[in-house]
Amino acid sequence: MNSELEHFFNTSLNEQQRKAALQKNGALLVLAGAGSGKTRVIIARIVSLLSQSVPSWSIIALTFTNKAAQEMKARIQHFFPAGTVLPFVGTFHSYCLRILRERYYHLELPAFSIMDESDKEKIIRRILDRNNVSKQITTRHVIARLSSISLGISDNNQSSFSMPTLTVLNEICHEFGKEKESSNCLDFDDLLHKACQHFNTDNTFKNLHQNRIKHILVDEYQDTNMVQHTLLKHMVFNHDRFAIDSLCAVGDEDQSIYSWRGATVTNILEFQKDFANTTVIKVEQNYRSSQPIVNLANKIISNNTERNSKVVWSEKKGHDRIRLLACKTEREEADALAECITAFLKIKKTGSIAVLYRTHSQSRIVEEALIKRTIPYKIVGGTQFYDRKEIKDILAYLRLIANPRDRVSLMRILNVPARGLGEKLQEAWLDAWEKSPDTPFYNVATLLFNSDTCNIPTLKRQSILDFLALFKDLSGTISPTHAIEAIISRTKYGEYLKSEYDKSEAEERFANVKELLSAAYHVQGKVDTIEEFLQEVALLQEQIKPAAHNATHQVLLMSLHAAKGLEFDMVLLSGLEDGVIPSHRSIFDPNALEEERRLLYVGITRARDYLLITHALERRTFGRITDQLPSRFLHEMRPDVMSEKLPPYYNSSTLRPYFNAWLDR
Repeated sequence: MNSELEHFFNTSLNEQQRKAALQKNGALLVLAGAGSGKTRVIIARIVSLLSQSVPSWSIIALTFTNKAAQEMKARIQHFFPAGTVLPFVGTFHSYCLRILRERYYHLELPAFSIMDESDKEKIIRRILDRNNVSKQITTRHVIARLSSISLGISDNNQSSFSMPTLTVLNEICHEFGKEKESSNCLDFDDLLHKACQHFNTDNTFKNLHQNRIKHILVDEYQDTNMVQHTLLKHMVFNHDRFAIDSLCAVGDEDQSIYSWRGATVTNILEFQKDFANTTVIKVEQNYRSSQPIVNLANKIISNNTERNSKVVWSEKKGHDRIRLLACKTEREEADALAECITAFLKIKKTGSIAVLYRTHSQSRIVEEALIKRTIPYKIVGGTQFYDRKEIKDILAYLRLIANPRDRVSLMRILNVPARGLGEKLQEAWLDAWEKSPDTPFYNVATLLFNSDTCNIPTLKRQSILDFLALFKDLSGTISPTHAIEAIISRTKYGEYLKSEYDKSEAEERFANVKELLSAAYHVQGKVDTIEEFLQEVALLQEQIKPAAHNATHQVLLMSLHAAKGLEFDMVLLSGLEDGVIPSHRSIFDPNALEEERRLLYVGITRARDYLLITHALERRTFGRITDQLPSRFLHEMRPDVMSEKLPPYYNSSTLRPYFNAWLDR
């Protein structure tokens, strides 16, 4: 080991990291707490193996994203001369693709193609049309069902379908499989399954692989699904004998938050049982957060039963780094967040800031509070509220009510929800409109019906009449709340979302629609007509543009899921209420409740120096004001962990001095 490497191992690694990096043989499980430098462990271990003259071709490191793989390779390369051949570092899917390419070449099998998502959707759409079920089942339903079958998990959409429909859905999935086979194509799920199949059925192949690949490392093991876990056992064991030199899995079950993708926390919890004689090393020093924040995270996650016991700690001591704020309404909560951010930027001058929430529907009111104070922001992993498809759909209906000559809005919603009014009918409508440009859209329909050149079939004619009926008694002078409620009800927009998206996405999109209605209720009395409401929205959107670009300080807004792997100087955790986090669906499911607690743990541990936790005592949902219970997780935050000052409620006149006093020390 050269002097640079010795210096790295002696000064850049703590004792536990060094122990994990230097153990050469056997099964090793590294339980790395939040902010403890788990990626550094994997890099150090690979560097250690290479420095001991282990051939690079005998080492593989499996990750979950290409970005993570590229970062690892760059950091490994730093320790060696340019041109040094490095081990394979890549995703599970990319490694399985490599295996299959080599295997198919060796067996002289026909070359296969990888089917991307757009190709997959086209084939499924063709099968649905061929079976005349495209109105009953969507491509998204089929893709979700295929994924559930592939990963061996229960399908989230099953409860939405009758048994006859489920039977048809399964038949569609079977037809899709036959299409892939006849085309000699594989999708991404197939890459894992086919690789497992080769290991399971071909002992010669398994022996060759195990004789060549002697050291396997896996990052983020808590995010593996059952197929990946099975694949790893195939790669490691031969007739129940540990057949390679070393296996190292690095992960943290306390950050397992992707069960909806098929990840199972059981894989890391039962690792020692599945891989006998495993050495367990706990890497518990947190290099990110101050000790008060680490203490709070430890207190929260200790309430979970499905975990390996560990106590994360930090050398960054800090004092009074956490505040809890109860606000009367969600609007006052948003104002509090904005005031805190204003104080932080004024006092600290620089620093990264993130507002975290459980669902994207919570962003709308926070966006408005930031815009009001000209605080630049960016939404990560999502779209600004008024740019979301479902919001633009409802606004298009409103615009058409207020302006019956709005062609853009008509073309957007004429077939939303689907009415069988395709491109040809839309073109005919626009052609008729060109001849009478000042005619309202409902009169253009009459022109179409009376046209000698446009022969509209009876079913489409009825669909047009049904569409026009949606606008009965609606005009630009009525209240926006009445109009939005009428549109949602008459179009059955909630049912439309369920038919187009999987259950969780449909729920989130409908939550956005309900949030738009809440926005309309909030301005009721000040904004009394659709026209005025649309003007308010337009002005707000215009203000968003300069607030979102070319800013020195940009606040990031994101869901708790999107925040994993990131860190910020200040984190503002909003909406700590039962029904928000934990979500309604998880409250009566012990496993789901534990995952919600892990999600909160992830949010807390994103904070380096300051953490503000907020909740509202009431929220407006679908036009109704509802009392909110503080999250049950707040009761788990013991007073000795929190700040000594726990304000029960602060009004707007006291918020600014309150935050200034907290941060200016």
